[in-house]
Amino acid sequence: MSPIVVSECGLACAAEIMALEAAGRIQFVPDDEISPDRFLELVTDHDIGDGELESIAVCEATDCGFCTDDAAARRLASNLIGAPKVMGSLRLLKFAVEASLLKCTEAFADYNQMRFKGGFLPNLVNDFFCIGESA
Repeated sequence: MSPIVVSECGLACAAEIMALEAAGRIQFVPDDEISPDRFLELVTDHDIGDGELESIAVCEATDCGFCTDDAAARRLASNLIGAPKVMGSLRLLKFAVEASLLKCTEAFADYNQMRFKGGFLPNLVNDFFCIGESA
């Protein structure tokens, strides 16, 4: 996770992220993996949030995947790092169900929570995340 993303998410979210990092569940990107010149080039050339642009710069440098609900950032990242490495939260939830990390009903509840909190996500049927299991 990149520093700007952590700073953009609010105090409660930042506290959760810090706890995940302390538990070894996520890693922060070392400062030396983010090219300041590349980040500034992206900021200058694209009207997308700094957190998304920093994350794209990290993905370019580290060959990692990129996940965001910002459609413009996904389009840019698809062009820069390749579409197979780019996804939104709906695809991430589908992967979590496929990997048996979540039940399809849990994924749908998480989707509803994102919408409730202001996420701009499409209307889905309640079994959208189900793969061979009933909702």
